[in-house]
Formats: sequence, C-alpha cells, structure tokens
Amino acid sequence: MEKKEIRIDFNKKCGKIKPMHGINGGPRSGGYALPFDFSDEFCEMGVPVVRTVGSAGEYGHNQYINIHAIFPDFDADETLEESYNFLPTDLYLQTIRDTGAEIFYRLGESSEPYSRKLYARSPRDKEKWARIAEHIIMHYNEGWANGFKMGIKYFEIWSAPDSPEGFADDMYEYFELYRITANHLRERFPKIRIGAYGARGFYALNRLDASEEMKSYIPFMQKFFAYVTAEETLAPLDFFTWACYTSNPDEIAIHTQYARNYLDLAGLRRTKSIICEYNTVDRGGTPPALRESLPSELGAALILAQKSSADMMMYSSSDAYSRANALFSMDDHTAAHRYAAFNVMCAYSRLYKLGTQIDTGDDTRKELYSLAATDGNSATLMIVTRKFEGKTELILQVASFDTCLISRIVPGGTRGKGTVYRSKDIAVSSGRVAIPLKPNEIYTVSFFNK
Repeated sequence: MEKKEIRIDFNKKCGKIKPMHGINGGPRSGGYALPFDFSDEFCEMGVPVVRTVGSAGEYGHNQYINIHAIFPDFDADETLEESYNFLPTDLYLQTIRDTGAEIFYRLGESSEPYSRKLYARSPRDKEKWARIAEHIIMHYNEGWANGFKMGIKYFEIWSAPDSPEGFADDMYEYFELYRITANHLRERFPKIRIGAYGARGFYALNRLDASEEMKSYIPFMQKFFAYVTAEETLAPLDFFTWACYTSNPDEIAIHTQYARNYLDLAGLRRTKSIICEYNTVDRGGTPPALRESLPSELGAALILAQKSSADMMMYSSSDAYSRANALFSMDDHTAAHRYAAFNVMCAYSRLYKLGTQIDTGDDTRKELYSLAATDGNSATLMIVTRKFEGKTELILQVASFDTCLISRIVPGGTRGKGTVYRSKDIAVSSGRVAIPLKPNEIYTVSFFNK
C-alpha cells in the first residue's frame, strides 16, 4: 500500500482563506413567487459572494438584472424613477442578502445564443447607458427611487463580450462602452470596485483541440488591457473576471498564473484576478452531479484556487433546472435534493470561517490535494484524493492538539447524493494521525483539545 505524509506546519501562515466558494446566481432565480428556494443550502455552504450574471427563472429569460429589464424603454428619461422597473431585481437581490452573501453585480446583458441579438450588443448612446448604470447603483446603494443601502462593492461591466453570444458588435465598441461607463462610475462612486469582463477563458494556452473561437479570447484580452491602460483611453480596472470550465483542476492553476502574469505585464498589478465562472466539462450523456469524480474535481479546484494568485472564485451555477448545477436540484419541484458536491462546498466553508491558511506542503497533482486553516484555537485540514489510494500520515508541527474528528465525503449513492461519514474522537499521538484514503473522496480533519 502506498504511503504519503502531510506536514501541517503551524509556524507557516499563508494568508487568509479566500472566498473561492462563491456562486453564480442566488438561492432563487429571480422574479416573484418562485417554486423553489435554496436559502438554507446557501447558508449551510456559507456562500460568501453571489455573482448576478444570469436571469433565468419562473417568469422566463431577461426579467431582471439586465439593463433592458430594469430600464425597458431606452428613449425614456433616465433621471426619472418611473422610467425604471426595479421590483423583480429588488426581490432577487434581497434573497441573496438574506443569506448573508455579498452581491457581485453584473451591469449589462445576458448572452443571447440566437442569430439575431436583441440586447447583447452595444447601446446606441453609451453615455446614457452609463448614466442608467449610475442610477441603478444609486437605487441599490444610496436608496434612490425607494431603494436600498446594500453597500454593493463589486460592479462588473458586461460579461463575455469576447464571444459572439455575449456581444454582437466589434470589440472596440465594447472597449469604448467600458471606458465611458467605468470613468463615469469612478467619478460618481469613488469607493466601489469597477471591473470587467467575464472573459470566456484561456483554453488555447494548453488545449491542442481549442476551437477558433477559443483562440480569439486571448487576443481580445490583450487588446482590452492595452486599451484601458493607454493614456488616451485610460479607464479604471479594479478587477478582471474570467471563466474556466474544466474537469481537470490543474488547468485552473495554469490559467490563474497566466492571468496574473499578463495583468502584471500590462501594468495592472493592483487589479484583482477573479475566476467568475467555474464548472466541470460535460462528459457525454452523464449529468455532472452523477459522476463520481465530480466532488473531488470541485474539491481540488477549490484548493488550487486558494493556493493560486486568484482573489475569488464563483461556481456556475445555482440554477435549479440547469443540467450543469451539481450542487442541488429539485425533487418534484417541492424539495431540495443535495448532491455530494454540496458537501464539498460546506467542507471548504469550514476552513474559510477559520480564517488563516497554514502550510501543508506541496500537492501531488492528479493524486492528492490538501489545505489547512486555523483560528488560533482549533484547526481543520481538508484532503482531496483524485487517483491516490493508500495510507497518509498527518504530522502536526508546532501544535499541541490532542484530539481530532474526521469526516469523509463519499461520492455516488442514490442520484449522486453521496454519503458523509463522521468518526468519533480520535487521539492525536505525538502530533501524528494515520488515515487510510481512497480515490475520489474528500476528508476533513478537525483538530482540537478536549
């Protein structure tokens, strides 16, 4: 039987555990009286941030969040309250706030996978569009138009303009829209964080089968960075968002390093790098939630993202009816069905709440990944096995915990629900604990003193 060691060095603190367990879409997909509510699931996962990028839901596509849904008549006076329809978006955002999550607000339009684009294109008056965005922020942060004081920090201008579905016009039309809007919002709201643009990804870096569209994403990004940093077209970029859809967690590490390096090369060293959409690639006819490898893929992705230069990550998505949602779905439209990946998000959340990452050595890529956190009084280690099977000895360095509890997340089961096994108290002998590990499982080891 193969043996490995994981050394948990409490002398080596590695910064804060970052909010990598964010989600695209709230606990209710928007609108009015919806037939499902995942607020309890969001609270249990401790979702730190929700990106409001899509607008699906009981009342159909494009009913909230999108600019045209909130401001339906572009010829109307943008300074008047009656020109806006805030109610569906109000209800949607409030359900997010009620779970304690921070809102990451996308200003723009949803992608349109149709030959004719109705909204996913450049507005005919970019300055007016920027003023409309201003009034939306006024409504949610300053109470304008019977609004709120939500204190939303992050405002993302558009998503996926580098794809034909996301933006129908020339790339420089988007660049100009970003410049005008970002500068207007910076002057009006100096404390918010403004960024872009939900890049579709950097797959051409390492995939030999990258499509021609995939190959266009990186040149788009390079030209965008050159545009917003040029003196004549200068614009603020507090954060840069990009997507990574992959069943190979190590690909996230490759793309994260590339994004950070290119931001730095472009002179954008203070710009945050945010993985705004993450999910696994669809494999044939098997729904992701039912694949036994998916929980370990998600767990490894969370660990690699935390150890990378990325500042935040959001899973895609919370849509109960989406085939890609491997966290939860509906049973007969009345009760929530939680998949094994839901438990993985809960496991990461436990480390996030503890706060400070401590060193566990290098990960064995494609085999074993580990992450530990402490609050000073207790500590938790998260272990993700991919292809490894064998005994692992945990060695606590400079720590005096005498007891631990082990939880094991086993994928599969009925409809992908998975099973969580929890041990009784286990003694920590001379700072060592041995655990037998099996492939595609997730373990959390909580250390404390009785």
